[in-house]
Amino acid sequence: MMKNIILIFSAVIALGVAYWLISPLFITRTVNEEIPFESADVAQDGFGEDSADQQKDAPSQEILQGNFEGRAGHSASGTVKIIEAEGKKYVRFESDFKITNGPDLFVHFGKDGKYAAGALLGALKGNEGSQNYEIPSEMDISNFDEVWVWCRAFSVPFGVCFQC
Repeated sequence: MMKNIILIFSAVIALGVAYWLISPLFITRTVNEEIPFESADVAQDGFGEDSADQQKDAPSQEILQGNFEGRAGHSASGTVKIIEAEGKKYVRFESDFKITNGPDLFVHFGKDGKYAAGALLGALKGNEGSQNYEIPSEMDISNFDEVWVWCRAFSVPFGVCFQC
């Protein structure tokens, strides 16, 4: 009786792990994040109302741009930009971004053809569409020249943008 319980429990765990590893290949997650904007101060006239120069949004400043390439048999394409807005820097994947979905995907910086495990920007939000990843203020982007999408579950790259 105890063997049957252990066998059933093991099968449930194995099925759960298999689903977690395989299901991303059949699921598309599309993201549509806006470009971060910098809001100017709102000028007010003598009556407490906004003047004709109501709140203006200044567009972000593009620092670098590149394109994704697939790695390790995975498909990846689309535009990657490093932008500055609201006094912060971001890695931005544009709306043409597409990558093979997979388990445990994360966005990292890299250098000289190698991803940097310590330069984590966050979990991949979706495998298609525009998305922003804030670069921590203490991270010096001049130390890196690549943006990677890395699968931690299998320790393999899914895509890379060189000279970003």
